[in-house]
Amino acid sequence: MGAKIIVNGTEVSLNGIVMKMHPIMTDDDGLVVSVGRIWQLKGWQEEGKIEFKEAPSREVMEFARSVVWSMATTERMVEWTKQMAGLGYTGSSANTMNRGIEGCCPGTCDAKAKIVVGDGDKDKAELAELNRLINTYRQPGMQAIPPRLVIPDYSNRGHTGLSVEHVHYLATRFLEKGFQKRTGNTGHDIPVLVQESKSSELGSKSISNWRAKISEESGFAPKAHYERLFVQDTLYTSLGNGHFNQALNLFGNECPSIYGDMKYVIGNDRDLRHAVETGVQALVLKPTIPLRDRETIAQLLNSKREFKWGVADDGSLNIEDATEDMSNCKQFEALSKVLDAVELNCLVRSELGIKDSHRIGQQ
Repeated sequence: MGAKIIVNGTEVSLNGIVMKMHPIMTDDDGLVVSVGRIWQLKGWQEEGKIEFKEAPSREVMEFARSVVWSMATTERMVEWTKQMAGLGYTGSSANTMNRGIEGCCPGTCDAKAKIVVGDGDKDKAELAELNRLINTYRQPGMQAIPPRLVIPDYSNRGHTGLSVEHVHYLATRFLEKGFQKRTGNTGHDIPVLVQESKSSELGSKSISNWRAKISEESGFAPKAHYERLFVQDTLYTSLGNGHFNQALNLFGNECPSIYGDMKYVIGNDRDLRHAVETGVQALVLKPTIPLRDRETIAQLLNSKREFKWGVADDGSLNIEDATEDMSNCKQFEALSKVLDAVELNCLVRSELGIKDSHRIGQQ
């Protein structure tokens, strides 16, 4: 149990707020296929329930988290009210229009609720698939890849690229809190990159896709930074931790923040300087990995974010033995892993309380 949904024609309301950017979408035959670009319809379940996949398109929905709608019977509403009270949504927090960001983004609530009925077999199968794909295509060992050599892979987030606001959100955290290097299984995620050639099909598509992105969206590292990379024969494309690498590139170019007058300057942070100039240890995959397998790896890295894994001292990788992090996770962090670039921009603005941006209202 989680949010309260009301559908009126093609209009969808979430906890009383109309989601104007995400109406009911239908195909040419008039059949429902999605709620905007956030939920893709999978089908009916028992007891009249409807299952959606939390994904921006049907092409990338397979491994996305399921969202299930149930009829709001009297009995279920009694359970829902009790559950929301247990989560702290009482008193002033009961009003969805006035709820603060720490309780929940306005118009939403904890979709996973207090008790989650997990599908252990599904998790194991998907971790095994992620483990198989990475081990099939990985190059031996780990490699430190400088972020200046990295752009998003063509498969990234349904081909929408990265969220410029999330890149600046990470860079601001590095600036204010210092760069936290990875120790054991803690710290930043391990980047998963593909070694590409500018002349390969997917390498060329990645370059074209990113060129278009930085042309239409200011706020990333300057165009000249990437053009220096595009004339080289070898580059690396990110399947995982793409925002992380581009946040480091903001420091490499001492870019201005989109949130104020500050600049991203490394200063005396030695760990940050090493990450920017030398790079962090990454898993590098062979360029022969096909597009569909790239998409699967990217989706699973995000959907299985709560499973903490690493690379052993001998270089071996066994994601199947990853331990699930059962500690509390902010809704912002969880959602940031499954949204496309446009939706993630909106999420970051909500997290930071930004109400004045030229990106507001962009499709």
